[in-house]
Amino acid sequence: MTDIQTLEQAENLLFNQSKIEEAAELYLALSNSKELAHFCNYRLAKIANLLGDPETAYALYYKAFEYMPNLAMDLYTNILDSKDYVFNGLHKEKEVNHCPLCGKLGTPKWCYPLPEATGFNHAINPIRLWLYCDECHHVFARDYPEQVFDLNNNPRNADPAYFSYYSEVLSNLRQYTNGKTLFEVGIGASECLLAAREVGYDCFGIDVIERHVEDARRRYELNVETHDFVKFVSERKYDVIIMGDVLEHVSKPIEAIRKAAELLADDGALWGQLRISTVHFP
Repeated sequence: MTDIQTLEQAENLLFNQSKIEEAAELYLALSNSKELAHFCNYRLAKIANLLGDPETAYALYYKAFEYMPNLAMDLYTNILDSKDYVFNGLHKEKEVNHCPLCGKLGTPKWCYPLPEATGFNHAINPIRLWLYCDECHHVFARDYPEQVFDLNNNPRNADPAYFSYYSEVLSNLRQYTNGKTLFEVGIGASECLLAAREVGYDCFGIDVIERHVEDARRRYELNVETHDFVKFVSERKYDVIIMGDVLEHVSKPIEAIRKAAELLADDGALWGQLRISTVHFP
């Protein structure tokens, strides 16, 4: 049997017959093949994940990229953000092994190759290891990019589809406060601030990405600044604080919530939203 025939048999065992261990033996036999090593190690990583060994999966995914740095061209031809990705070594990242919420040591839970998802940012390392906290049941990424905001040059345009959504959010917040000062943490493409300004709020916002701030000033003349929220200092109190899709991106979410509480007026309202996906939090 040729190597290609062996590979086809392994694929059939894995995907059509769910015979994971038998498929693994065939992939392993081909894992040093010059032509197929990248693909077989990638499949072995997937199998290690399925068998509950995410650390081995993590190592095998990177082994596949080392065999063929541009393997995305073979594996992700239908994913626009990933098909032209080339692995050129690891970006510097901060390793976090203890739960950001309770401080307990996390346990490896799942490994995920980010190029398999749309919206992959090439400034981030392609493989992510997720840890599970047995104490508070939080799932968190072990590694955090340190330079991603400097390297992220993807354009961000305000999406009009979000205006009605944020208008409804702001309308609901009237139940809790009639105040007119609004502070948004993480302005993104500025949809919330634009909607808030239109309905009469005195708006201010911050973002850690300088480009977002520059765009908001240049395009919409919004009152915004570049800051790390946890380090942000202000004597002003705000009637409404918006934190949409923010807490899942910070390494110290408890500190972020405490900071928001410090900046909130006595009769103010804090609105938050978490973007949680089964891809990121199995």
